[in-house]
Amino acid sequence: MERSVVELPSGTTVSFLHGGLAEGSVVVLLHGGGVDHGLLSWGAAAPALIEAGYRVLIPDHPGYGESPMPEFAVTMVNLTDYLIEFINELGLSEIALVGVSMGGAMALSYTLAASDDVRSLVLVGSYGLQDKSPAHLLSFVLVRIPGLMWLQQRLITSSRWLLRRSVRQIIRHDASVTPALLDEVAAAARHPSSQRAFAQFQRDEIRLKGVRTNLTARLGEIGQPTLLVHGSRDIGVPVAAAGRAAQRLPDARLVVIEGAGHWTQRDVPEEFADLLLAHLAGARR
Repeated sequence: MERSVVELPSGTTVSFLHGGLAEGSVVVLLHGGGVDHGLLSWGAAAPALIEAGYRVLIPDHPGYGESPMPEFAVTMVNLTDYLIEFINELGLSEIALVGVSMGGAMALSYTLAASDDVRSLVLVGSYGLQDKSPAHLLSFVLVRIPGLMWLQQRLITSSRWLLRRSVRQIIRHDASVTPALLDEVAAAARHPSSQRAFAQFQRDEIRLKGVRTNLTARLGEIGQPTLLVHGSRDIGVPVAAAGRAAQRLPDARLVVIEGAGHWTQRDVPEEFADLLLAHLAGARR
């Protein structure tokens, strides 16, 4: 894959990876929040897509990876606006949107705003499907303590044991938590702006009585073929929330991967790639 940079009409600068056949069907992979970035979420999935003949694009959201911090506050509304700009600026159409966690909610929000552009959806441990965050009241307090996220990341990256323990919260299969992956996560945790970006996002999202973005009531408006992939041991988004979403979406399939956590695409990469390719192939027919 190659890396390029695009400056959007609003002035936002976005770095993104791209590869595959220029004439291939377009797949846009959207990473999550926290210490995440495009390659960290999708480095294991992109090669299978490229080998299958797809054109793959992986943006680093503003403030994450190699995209600089934007002038706007990093909220779900503004992230959706940036994604609309990014897709329009690159002239993409008939796209498949694949999003994990925060990226899943972005994929849903984009589809609700610009449904004609979207051919199919894949939602991996998707945010935006529940009323509250885990331990909601505690989370509401913690995300408003200045510097807490910075301190947490410093502690995690200071100890290989703590780093591994942290990663094992979202990747449950021990064999998938490789030294190389731990090195990737440690490097991402030291990123200068992703902590700021995610802190802004959390403070905006986690309100006293619930989360700001819950798209469940609007899922009936999304007619695109949708695959929901969820780990049975996902502690961030309950499996029940994905089940309710699958019932509301007109054309949806839910696959619960037993024993997997929040990052199923890194937890069981081969099984995930098979599910992803099968769904995309079916959506093209």
